[in-house]
Amino acid sequence: MLRSELPPLIRFLAAAWVLLAGAVVGSFLNVVIARLPAGQSLIRPRSRCPGCGTPIAWYDNVPVISFLVLRARCRACRRPISWRYPLVEALGAAAAYLAYARHGLGAAALAELVLASILVALAFIDLDTWLLPHSLTVPLIVTGVAASSAHLTPAGSPVPSLIGAVAGGGAFWLVAVIGQRVFRKEAMGLGDVWLLAGIGAWMGHVALLPVVMFASFQGAIVGGVQVALGKGQPGPAPSPADVAEGAPPPGPAAAPADPAATPADPAATPPAAEPVSLPPADEASGAEGDEPWVPPRHAIPFGPFLALGTLEWLYLSDVLARAVPMLQPFV
Repeated sequence: MLRSELPPLIRFLAAAWVLLAGAVVGSFLNVVIARLPAGQSLIRPRSRCPGCGTPIAWYDNVPVISFLVLRARCRACRRPISWRYPLVEALGAAAAYLAYARHGLGAAALAELVLASILVALAFIDLDTWLLPHSLTVPLIVTGVAASSAHLTPAGSPVPSLIGAVAGGGAFWLVAVIGQRVFRKEAMGLGDVWLLAGIGAWMGHVALLPVVMFASFQGAIVGGVQVALGKGQPGPAPSPADVAEGAPPPGPAAAPADPAATPADPAATPPAAEPVSLPPADEASGAEGDEPWVPPRHAIPFGPFLALGTLEWLYLSDVLARAVPMLQPFV
């Protein structure tokens, strides 16, 4: 049922319920973001402070509100709570409300919330760990094709969805292969290949070009600003021999940081922290037996920008096409 068809009081109550439900979805996404890359259960143990390990009471686990009431600090140890938690909860609430506002209460709104939720989880996992786990990208592809078969996605039907999945994944796979052979280093992570295949499954092949264009443009701007400010990702500096031979930076000697102690959440680092094993290489890159990949100096993950470009095109394609006429054929 469309929102405009509801009585005013019911419309208000429905909007409040949708916002609350979306915030709860965002709270669960925080669990996914924190635990999935470390191979931990999403169900047990119950939520606890990453600093002192104290279980979080239900009244301290209310989305967004508890963060404000506690003034962004753990009740037990008073360590700071990462900004990521209320942000992801707010994004979940916003995604749910936008889906409701665009489609009313129904299957189409639920499908759109599924898409936005998986993209948010993948974006923050990639920011933290440089991983795009198959346990999220593969379901993104499968649900995209399934929802398109029910005519619940921008792709509209299964044929554009399947073409989008093959075209998106195939295009980025070619970039990865050519970059590896020509430049002798990884030009595109295989996680991005699976992610764009999932985006193509949901959005259809017509949307792939504007999505990649927006992602690349915004990624270039953010990367340029970070380099100018000296805040790019600190990958390992190549040795003189590597420079002379044109070899890529060393891998195993500089493994990625512990995903449980990211720059976004400095309080998550426990005293005398032990290294956390990352998922197997095939989980991170799609290629079994690969050595751990180390980002080059000043690099930034591309997954968050693909997710951002997808959501921008999902919500704003009509506005963007009116502002930039050359985009109209892709709407």
